Amino acid sequence: MSTRISDGIYSVGKNRVAIVFNKTLEPTHSSVKITKSNGDSDVCNWGDDNLYPQNFDKKFAKCGTALGGLEVLTTSHFGTGFSLYKETEQGASEDYVAVPFSQYPEIYQFFRKVKIDLFYKDVIHDYEKWSWSPVEYLLSPNGDQIISIKRHDASWCRLEVPNESTGMIENVIVNSDWESRKKENDVKIPIFSQMLSVDEIKEQAKKRKITNFVIPHMDTLSIQKVYPLKGWHSSFKNGWVDVVLAIPEFKKFMFENQLNFKYLIHIADDYFVHRYGAEVWKEMTPKEQEDKRNELVDSIDKKLAGNESAGRSLISPFFRDRNSNSNDLIKGVQIETIKQDQSNGDFLLDASAGNSEILFPMGVDPCLLGAGIPGGKNLSGSGSDKREAYTILCSRLPSKHAVTLEIFLTVRDWNGWDQTLIGKFPNVQLTTLDKNPTGQSTSVV
Repeated sequence: MSTRISDGIYSVGKNRVAIVFNKTLEPTHSSVKITKSNGDSDVCNWGDDNLYPQNFDKKFAKCGTALGGLEVLTTSHFGTGFSLYKETEQGASEDYVAVPFSQYPEIYQFFRKVKIDLFYKDVIHDYEKWSWSPVEYLLSPNGDQIISIKRHDASWCRLEVPNESTGMIENVIVNSDWESRKKENDVKIPIFSQMLSVDEIKEQAKKRKITNFVIPHMDTLSIQKVYPLKGWHSSFKNGWVDVVLAIPEFKKFMFENQLNFKYLIHIADDYFVHRYGAEVWKEMTPKEQEDKRNELVDSIDKKLAGNESAGRSLISPFFRDRNSNSNDLIKGVQIETIKQDQSNGDFLLDASAGNSEILFPMGVDPCLLGAGIPGGKNLSGSGSDKREAYTILCSRLPSKHAVTLEIFLTVRDWNGWDQTLIGKFPNVQLTTLDKNPTGQSTSVV
């Protein structure tokens, strides 16, 4: 005979031996532990020296092509700003219709509090630059509502090393100066994976008595364990950015150190003897003779320089070589033009190729920045090229929107807002004037 002690536990026989039966548990996904590999460090290093963002920005700030390319990525991703859409009835011609914020006072007040467009502008900048954006969610005292959201600069954030027993990362550490880090300036915030459901995060938050936490909205990890790898950073690692940055430095050095003379003037001493007379010239002191030479050079410079010199003539006498039996003619004044090598365009093709290699992994067509593919017929792109390039760029946005718009869905689900609402980033779709007098229309992807 068995006696029930508690759920799943029974005692059997005279000696009352306890037998434990496995309870039926809710199925869960398998999870892989992240192992600690940072020695004594308390954070997962971002780069070998934990300064990858800081080192990257030193080059990035000098590379105009990368700066322009990133602006194209962020502005196309942001579009015309965050907009609210609502699902339509089944069979409608449009899947979603735009609805004004004012139709939902609670949502409107929340958006005004967090300044939703400015918030998303910064989130998208982080995402397009680093492939992730850490967003802090602030809860009401009872944990039932998300009352605010805040973007943290991704370059200031480091993920804490995993818990040795669970293999899970539990906190993110924010510090604005990792190069000379002072731990007393660290801000430690609990962190949850973006793959957890709202209910799972709610349960953990209540269990750990958490009133604020960070969700790192990021792209899928590939070869990296912790921090995602942005594909277009490849041009910073394979040397193309170094090539592009080296060319203006080389040009600048050449301009600063090259002899910037336009003319080389040869003057025979016989010219001065002829002009002043042999006796007078002979009686002049060496300083007086040098002054006369400089006076002639200055006079020639004045005649040759400026727009007023156009069309003028310069008379130079010939002399017989009195020191030679050949009686060869000697030019009194001879002027040679010095070739200006800095104007030959050396390395500009290399710079153009390098700029394209920076933009290609970004997915940005050079024509969108007023450039063209090296060797192409049109070096700046036609209107059709630009329009089609922008259309192709926007066609790639839905997968990016899936990451950044998850922020709104998290707040919506947590706060119990209308489940038929979704967020969108409508974009300007360029068109031809015969289809639209303004040359543009609005598209939603």
